[in-house]
Amino acid sequence: MSEPLSRVATGVPELDAVLRGGMLRNRIHLIEGRPGTGKTTLGLRYLMHGIEKGETCLYVTLSETSQELHATATNHGWSLAGIRIEELLPLPPESHQGQTILLPTDNELSALVDRIADLVAEAGADHVVIDSMVEIRLLARDSAHYRRQIIELRQRLSSAGATVLLLDDLTSDGREFELQSAVHGVLTLEQIERSFGAARRRMRVIKMRGGDFQSGWHDYAILTGEILVFPSLIAQEHHRDEPEIQALSHIDGFDQMFGGPMCTGSSTMLIGPSGVGKSTLALQYALSMVQAGHYVGYFTFDEDESTLRSRIVGHMGLDEQTRQPRNFLLNRVNPSRISPGEFIWNVRRLVEDQNARLIIIDSINSYLDVIREEKSLLLQMNELFSYLANMNVMSIIIGAHSAGLDTSKEPDALSIITDNIISLRYFERGNAVHKAVCVLKKRHGPHSHEIRALRLTDDGVEIGPPVDPGDSSGAMPLGQS
Repeated sequence: MSEPLSRVATGVPELDAVLRGGMLRNRIHLIEGRPGTGKTTLGLRYLMHGIEKGETCLYVTLSETSQELHATATNHGWSLAGIRIEELLPLPPESHQGQTILLPTDNELSALVDRIADLVAEAGADHVVIDSMVEIRLLARDSAHYRRQIIELRQRLSSAGATVLLLDDLTSDGREFELQSAVHGVLTLEQIERSFGAARRRMRVIKMRGGDFQSGWHDYAILTGEILVFPSLIAQEHHRDEPEIQALSHIDGFDQMFGGPMCTGSSTMLIGPSGVGKSTLALQYALSMVQAGHYVGYFTFDEDESTLRSRIVGHMGLDEQTRQPRNFLLNRVNPSRISPGEFIWNVRRLVEDQNARLIIIDSINSYLDVIREEKSLLLQMNELFSYLANMNVMSIIIGAHSAGLDTSKEPDALSIITDNIISLRYFERGNAVHKAVCVLKKRHGPHSHEIRALRLTDDGVEIGPPVDPGDSSGAMPLGQS
């Protein structure tokens, strides 16, 4: 039985996780994507990591100049010291003084392929980036000619003992797959413009011949000085054996309604119109966990951070000069600047690095705006809930709506996959608007079916008597008949 192929790290740890260890050693890999997706940045990071490991690295550029590559590196605060850069740039015909490898002859492509292979062999390079294949494609007479030369290049580079990245711009009108089929591995980069906010970047591994990888799309971001990849979540790959933790709200009357405490490993959805007290109720459980010494991660999409911090100070019994507890981890999320993969990755970091035992998402409506183009809210959230349950983490999801629960529409459809549903609502009595709360569902154990009055005070939440069904408007939400 043959030994598994060894891997070469890319310099991006999370990408290496997607690749199950990195690129295949001594193999040819294609990095393809439209201009602006970050191919050159990834190629430079790969070679810089090779230099850090004391290996020989070569960048063969057919499109950009050495000066332009150094400028790209400078923008990231990087140094390309130690990387050998070779320019094979096409020249205009009038500048040629006699025969060169780039004159438009029938032998031009094969001569260029030979020159690239000779450069790699001469340098004794361990890691090579060739940028970009579109310049080589333009020299081919037809797709058959192009494929033959690519196979020749692959064989010569493989015999040189180098691990190679070929960069391709995908600028041809008719998409062909000669290059994909000829190489050992293919990584596709994509940039998607949204109707508002930052463009979304994502990648996927098309193939890795002879090696394993994590399939599917993975979001990524390019920041100054780093490339961040957010591997898509596979819940079944994660499990943590931790003792169960129970959390009471410590609201007189409500814990009896709910049938006892919430438990780690369970998911709860709080639904109701804006301002009815969903966040306040969620903070009660956060306070219970914080006081018991456990870490809580609170992701807010809607409220300003300073406003939420002031509420935390009030609900957690702190004075104005006291900072929030160290085990309360507040994360303000801008839905127009974040991708779904990055958000889930941030949740994972709190769970796996900070050992958070309660995660609160406020609100799911804003998160839905982040992934609306995918139309996969239920699939993503089901994977997230499964992950949190496997990691023995309690989750509370806040969803705003103004009418009765409708599980055929988002975000109410999430109630199907959550363990518990708590509904808060407004109702009219006389000439005043009041609030009410009821437990619609509790998957593990009994609960009260009463609709109880609810009042928000400076001290938190108070639960009143059952709502009289004989009231003029009963306990129906405002605007619903």
